Amino acid sequence: MVRAFMVGLSLLFGPATASAGEWPQRPVRLIVPYPAGGGVDLVARALAQKLGDAFGQRFVVENKTGAAGMIGAQVVAKGEADGETFLIASSAEIALDQNLYPNMSYDPLIDLTPVTLLAWTPLVLAAHPTLEAADAAELVRLARSRPVNFAHPGIGSAHHLTGEYINRVQGTQLMPVPYRGAAPAVADTVAGQVKLTISGMPPTVQFLQAGTLKALAVTSRQRSPALPTIPALAETAGFEDFDFTNWFGLLARTGTPQPILDRLAKATLAALQEPQLREVLKTQAAEVVGNTPAEFRDFIRAESAKYARIIQLTGVKVK
Repeated sequence: MVRAFMVGLSLLFGPATASAGEWPQRPVRLIVPYPAGGGVDLVARALAQKLGDAFGQRFVVENKTGAAGMIGAQVVAKGEADGETFLIASSAEIALDQNLYPNMSYDPLIDLTPVTLLAWTPLVLAAHPTLEAADAAELVRLARSRPVNFAHPGIGSAHHLTGEYINRVQGTQLMPVPYRGAAPAVADTVAGQVKLTISGMPPTVQFLQAGTLKALAVTSRQRSPALPTIPALAETAGFEDFDFTNWFGLLARTGTPQPILDRLAKATLAALQEPQLREVLKTQAAEVVGNTPAEFRDFIRAESAKYARIIQLTGVKVK
């Protein structure tokens, strides 16, 4: 009887103890809120391979798309805090959406716990070669004279807001065309169905190098170290204070055992220092960060405040 009782206790409490002390015992899911092939997905897959090697366990990337990243984020934010599911996020579902959607089903700063900021890239204004503009100044002149459609990965995304902000400060007529993620938006621009995209750098790099897209400017304050020949938008008159970036962060469900978070953070920071992973990120024009949870939390708060101001200035609304 005593032995049976003890076996029952081990079945009841064993997995929780093991999850903190011997994690991971099962494959770990990395949720990406965007389609395969986009910037968040590419960074997630590179990291998943390194974490799998470090822990001797599979880290599986799952794409849960839709609702400006909120569907994927909700999977983690409202899931179990068992250390089996984490979020590879971008600015939209963590720092931006709460300023656009008053009835979000989760609170990023309450339901999710920052682990580390993985990397950042500028956004890029990339055009089909037939667009009658070779740089940002020519694009402004063109878009003042007539509407120019631009593809972006979703209404309310940083990419969308970038275009609307350009309209606000330059009096242009950039007309947003939303897609379900960066990869299809870039693909249609390469095909010439849309002549301009505002995208993260990772899904555009191969096309820029092949000449099937041309880069007009990057949106960070300074040029990208990975692609220094592309001008920063801030170099163009009227854009001197312009600074939009896309970033990729690792977050957990709040309540995930601290030993698991510590192990994951340590392994992730080590992975970010490996030359092979850094080279993968470099080829996608992503700059490695790797900071502390507290630093990442402060960064998210600052980004959220920035986007709140921009949304108010542009008047962007979602239905």
